[in-house]
Amino acid sequence: MKGPGINDYLRILQQKKQEAHDRGEKWIEISSKELHQEVSPEHATMPTCCQAIYKLLYQGDDILQRPKGQTGFGSHLRVRYYVDNLTDREVMFPPKKRGRPAKSEEQKRRDRMMKSSRNTEDLRRILAAWLNERGWQTTEFPNKIQAEKDGITWIIEVQGTHRGRRQPLPAKINSILKDISEDTASSIRYSVAFNDSSVYRKQWSEIPKVVKNKLNVSVILADKSGNIQEVK
Repeated sequence: MKGPGINDYLRILQQKKQEAHDRGEKWIEISSKELHQEVSPEHATMPTCCQAIYKLLYQGDDILQRPKGQTGFGSHLRVRYYVDNLTDREVMFPPKKRGRPAKSEEQKRRDRMMKSSRNTEDLRRILAAWLNERGWQTTEFPNKIQAEKDGITWIIEVQGTHRGRRQPLPAKINSILKDISEDTASSIRYSVAFNDSSVYRKQWSEIPKVVKNKLNVSVILADKSGNIQEVK
């Protein structure tokens, strides 16, 4: 099931601001973690949630806490919207128009995070955020994530878009078999992560379920909205 989009988040944020204004309040604080939990707890739409929060910031509003890392997205974003005056204020982050300076590296990175085909670095970053939100402690490597939780280890091979021929899913599965032994098969989970596509879903469905269960292997797919699904 597809999670909410940015318009859903914008509608709820605007409603919260208007209700606070009608109550005579001067300001309200919004936490990305709390908003995401309220709107979309079952979907990995934190980047969309943060994007909506930034979009409704106006001059005079405050960013009280920024997320860790360089993307600007995450569960630690907290802002203060001043709602005593909801008109005659300029937006804090106006959309870029033709003739203006080129986007900053941070803005380019945010755009890449929202594209349907993410490179390995961006796919790894959004997947790590998804894991962190679910209580996993993650260690990131160039093409891999190792996650720990409650004594369980989860190793995830990550492949985003790259130049050259696309590696089929069975080949990627084969590349992690060398890490699986009789001693680790029952104690370590293994997954491969891709941008969602019908090709990968078809290839995964063709692998016998008994093989997947025996190897304790799954595939993780991220769609263009940032929704992540583990398929076993």
